[in-house]
Amino acid sequence: MSERHPSSVPKIWPSANRPGFHKSFQLNLDDHLDIQHATRQLLPLGPTVAAVGAVALFVALILNFDRWREGDVVTSTIYIGASVVVCVLLAVLLLNPARQLLRFMYRRRLTRFGVIGKPVESTVDRNGICYTVLGQTVTCTWDSLYALEEDDGTFYFWMSKIVAHPWPARVFASDEERQTFRQSVMEWAGRPFSPPVLARLGAAGRLNLPD
Repeated sequence: MSERHPSSVPKIWPSANRPGFHKSFQLNLDDHLDIQHATRQLLPLGPTVAAVGAVALFVALILNFDRWREGDVVTSTIYIGASVVVCVLLAVLLLNPARQLLRFMYRRRLTRFGVIGKPVESTVDRNGICYTVLGQTVTCTWDSLYALEEDDGTFYFWMSKIVAHPWPARVFASDEERQTFRQSVMEWAGRPFSPPVLARLGAAGRLNLPD
């Protein structure tokens, strides 16, 4: 049997001279949303339509107040109802373009500030987690880690209730790699991965959690 050359081993696999996992990747907008927001959807359908309907109702009431005061209740009611319906329908029709525009603006802002789109050099081994981005290195031992979470193949290493370092699912080439990584981390950390409770709360929802 021929011996495999060390250079043929993927970087993500642990090696004999470095018992850990190392990977280079870039965070994208969805990675940021998964940590900082309760959902990736910046304009959810229900709240957005409800807000537009409420604003339309308020404006329609003001515009039809004089007609209502003069006793033309039927006409005022028709105008108010029609205004709300039209605005709600427009909101539904324009929702997808508005979502795309908002994501574009948010992505450009995060890229400009270096939050996403920058190379991240991350190492996970028996000592803990160490990653470097924009020339700054952050190290966290397993004992000081706030929480471990997993969501749909993505692993979240929570340094605190606010700050998390993700290993996105896309960095793994196969389920076998992901399983090997998961088992190694659980062995080193001495605890299993939890469901994405912190990630689903968003930054605002985690403020009242204990440190």
